[in-house]
Amino acid sequence: MTKYSIGQKVMHPLHGIGTVESIEEKHVLGKTSRFSEIYFSSERLKLMVNLDSESNMIRSLISKDEIPNILKVMKNSNNDLSIRASERFNINMKKIKSADIYMMAEVVKDLSDLKKCKKLSCKEETMLKQTKKILSSELSYVSDMPQEEAEGMIEQMVKTE
Repeated sequence: MTKYSIGQKVMHPLHGIGTVESIEEKHVLGKTSRFSEIYFSSERLKLMVNLDSESNMIRSLISKDEIPNILKVMKNSNNDLSIRASERFNINMKKIKSADIYMMAEVVKDLSDLKKCKKLSCKEETMLKQTKKILSSELSYVSDMPQEEAEGMIEQMVKTE
């Protein structure tokens, strides 16, 4: 009884969309766990993920119906500019690693808003770029639109009225 199947597309918040290539049980430290090998073609990377671990960061792709709600988050999210850069980076990384697409949308909105007011640190600039890329790749995939169009949609949402 597994919630993933071979050939299924899944999302990892740091690597993007991957494909489940295998699912197998392994005995590790006297305990049986289910593992999946996931291939991320955009990064030419294979990960072995413990499916029984709560912190594996893998999730199923969103449905196309969720896109308007995600875009709404990017339009309405509020940013606290008073937080120090290092603290802000840690908060945003925690949001990204939650694998929650709404949290990822919040990170894109907050960092985009911040960028309008002041220069982002190199780490935050990289985080913004990477999170936008991963978010747009999922929106693009589930809606059958070109990735450039999904990126444009995200850009429109994070602009100030």
